[in-house]
Amino acid sequence: MTKVVFIGAVGRSGTTLLERTASTAPHMIALGEVVHLWDRSLAAGEPCGCGLAFVDCPFWSAVGECAFGGWRHVDIDRITADRRAVDRNRYIPFLLAPRFAPRHFREAHDRSVSILERLYGGISAASGLDSPVLIDSSKHPSYLFLLRSVPGLDLRLLHVVRDPRGVAHSWLKVVTRPESGEPMERLGIVRACLRWTSHNLLFRFADAVGLPTVRLAYEQFTTNPLTLGHAIDELLPGDHGPLKLAVIDHTVELGADHTVSGNPMRFADGPVIIRSDEEWRNSMPRGSRLVVSVLTTPLRLLWA
Repeated sequence: MTKVVFIGAVGRSGTTLLERTASTAPHMIALGEVVHLWDRSLAAGEPCGCGLAFVDCPFWSAVGECAFGGWRHVDIDRITADRRAVDRNRYIPFLLAPRFAPRHFREAHDRSVSILERLYGGISAASGLDSPVLIDSSKHPSYLFLLRSVPGLDLRLLHVVRDPRGVAHSWLKVVTRPESGEPMERLGIVRACLRWTSHNLLFRFADAVGLPTVRLAYEQFTTNPLTLGHAIDELLPGDHGPLKLAVIDHTVELGADHTVSGNPMRFADGPVIIRSDEEWRNSMPRGSRLVVSVLTTPLRLLWA
């Protein structure tokens, strides 16, 4: 079985730093947002987190050979079309019970599952490690439920929750993607709150349907980075003993990770200070903070 720790969260929740910190432990491999491998890495030619072009990266080249006999044998258009047909939050009921879905959904679902089985198996084989743990920070709830159907995956969910005021403030920022020079998606206050609530509710539902889940507040991680190790140990009890992160105090020593898409800091290496972005406390207008607090109160009370 291929072990996969899926990081589920709302965008702008600090998951890139969290994932890369986890990958400093032995046997842990950061993959970035694998959900975007087909359109961004293969079709658009965006670089790997190691800095090389995706097709020139030795790791991903080995994955392509192990999984498909080379990326040249992959029908990117077909895979992308199938993903669009099944990987939507509104289709989660069908992802949970595909036999009740329309025929066209079942066919696209079966093809997607087959491709993903080969992909993650190829990643595990290309790692060269005995019993590696793959970290996928794709975040999307529907992609998590799609992976749940993939044979051969021992799937676990690390549900990361950041303070919604910090999330909403971050969504307002203009951030340029270094891979393309284009700005990352932005959301207004209300839409950010709706996404924070809907995504976190869906990840809570994953636990209800039997997917092994541990929830970690992003602020817990930034206050004490070792809580990340404890959370993963709880997800994977007894696998490799206590997780040993390359963290001293609040500084993590990052090497090159072969990540797909994600926050621009996926290209960073060397020492990185782990600290919470609290800019919203001083920069976010009081009215906006009040709106976020009111709209997200029901779910926050549920976790209180």
